Amino acid sequence: MKEYNGLQNNFKEYFDSKRRIVIKIGTQVLLNEEGKLSPPSFKNICGFVNSLKAQKKEVILVSSGAIAAGKDMLGINPETGGFSIPQKQAFAACGQPVLMKNYDSFFKRYGLKTAQVLLTKEDVSVRKRFTNARNTIYELLNNGVIPIINENDTVSYEEIKFSDNDQLSALVLNLVCADLFIILSNVKGVFDKNPNIYKNAKPVKIINDIKNYIKNFKDGSKSIHGTGGMKSKLYAAFIAASAGIDTVIASGKDKKSLDFLSEGKLCGTLIVSSPRNKINKKKHWLLFGMEKTGEIVADKGAIEAITFQNKSLLAGGIIKIKGDFKKGDGVYILDENGTVFSKGIANLDSDDVKKIKGLSAEEIKIKFGKDKISSLVVHKDKMASNV
Repeated sequence: MKEYNGLQNNFKEYFDSKRRIVIKIGTQVLLNEEGKLSPPSFKNICGFVNSLKAQKKEVILVSSGAIAAGKDMLGINPETGGFSIPQKQAFAACGQPVLMKNYDSFFKRYGLKTAQVLLTKEDVSVRKRFTNARNTIYELLNNGVIPIINENDTVSYEEIKFSDNDQLSALVLNLVCADLFIILSNVKGVFDKNPNIYKNAKPVKIINDIKNYIKNFKDGSKSIHGTGGMKSKLYAAFIAASAGIDTVIASGKDKKSLDFLSEGKLCGTLIVSSPRNKINKKKHWLLFGMEKTGEIVADKGAIEAITFQNKSLLAGGIIKIKGDFKKGDGVYILDENGTVFSKGIANLDSDDVKKIKGLSAEEIKIKFGKDKISSLVVHKDKMASNV
């Protein structure tokens, strides 16, 4: 495991080595106490990014705040909740230009240019669109432009209801091959207990095993303005760690913390990735970015062959099919208890899999004719075990 002895003293050297940084900015960071967009907050964030750019670092922002900005624009009480999906989509449509206008005006003070990049799940989960999005962002970076990414809430039903920008920003890491992930929140990092409730809560400076840390973490920090609490941020850090990328969770409200961080001083919490747990970019996409179209329930023998012998999923080991999918679609592979143990790309349509499930290659050949239907349902090279 990667260890940093005396990390607080050596953090500057570590930070200086990071060239491409994704920064996730939570909604609360951009709002004042009244729930309205705060110009001083934008000034601090843009100043922080400018200091990173001065160090020859490439910066990609993933910013929340469009829905809150839209509510403010329409004169809706920020404390009010319980809105429908179409209402939230309307708020996002109104607020996104306002959000970008604030970023653009403050970045212009430093001579920096920005670009709006709106993504949906399909832009990450469909491989061709994933590649197109990556190429666009690379071109922006090559021209010195700061990409500002947000989920396209205006047209994305599921994204508003089920997802959040913590997860989006973690998936962007793999998209752009980032070196470091910084999550700016309204709290000064991770604490051993909720600091809003317990006065004796202590900050956690370094987390070496994020997977186990999440298992024991209890979170009650979700705000009325955002869609994710601290546990959501920790899960995003887990996604990052699986790609071999470290995460810093720090305060985006505190200018002093931002200044310290830009100077290479550790502020907040550093979540360290482990080379032992790192997976390649394709498998990372399969596990975290690929969209599920259907499910395949496999027997114990098939699970053991995949897990311990690195075998492909064959028809003989399949018990049940759930959902309709086509060749090339993403599928989850489950055990008989319904636990997902692997994810991959289907080699056959679901209709064909239903015909051959439970049959050996020889039985398929006898029943359907030679070379009519393959017994290979998910190839081992297009499959990743759940971590």
